Amino acid sequence: HAYNRDSMPHQRRTESYQAVMDLIQLGGLLHKAGNEFFRDRGLTQAQFNTLMVLRYTRPMGCRQNEICELLLVKPANVTGLVGRLQERGLVSRKVDSSDERARLVSISAKGQKLLKKVEPDYYEQIEDLMSVLSGTEVKELGSTVTKVQDSAVTRGMVSLFAQQKDAEGMA
Repeated sequence: HAYNRDSMPHQRRTESYQAVMDLIQLGGLLHKAGNEFFRDRGLTQAQFNTLMVLRYTRPMGCRQNEICELLLVKPANVTGLVGRLQERGLVSRKVDSSDERARLVSISAKGQKLLKKVEPDYYEQIEDLMSVLSGTEVKELGSTVTKVQDSAVTRGMVSLFAQQKDAEGMA
């Protein structure tokens, strides 16, 4: 820890407080690591997440508002994000046959090729990071983190949208 726990007021020395501070610090470290990982591969975390959604969740394409809902980001952010991906030839936009005002976004062959190149390294880094935990510990960690996230939302500490917006771009 980067601070002397004994010099803090008593209420800040609780195990709960320490756990939350550790989670915040871990989140920051993971965000920085993700930024570096994707920057070295010519992507941002948000671009990677969008390509993953289009490849695995909506392989036939989806409207931009669906991307907003799936990634829990604002429409203006998705418009710019999809525009930059389209400029690079990683996605395509076409008129939705069921609603001519809407556009369907699809991952292109070039986007799929890039994902196929990036994904193995991405998953390898995750496995390497998590290798200090057993399979059971990984499952328990996931369950525990979900409980804390749900607690923050149900207690009104943060809305689910705000929580995800702050995590925008993390992979």
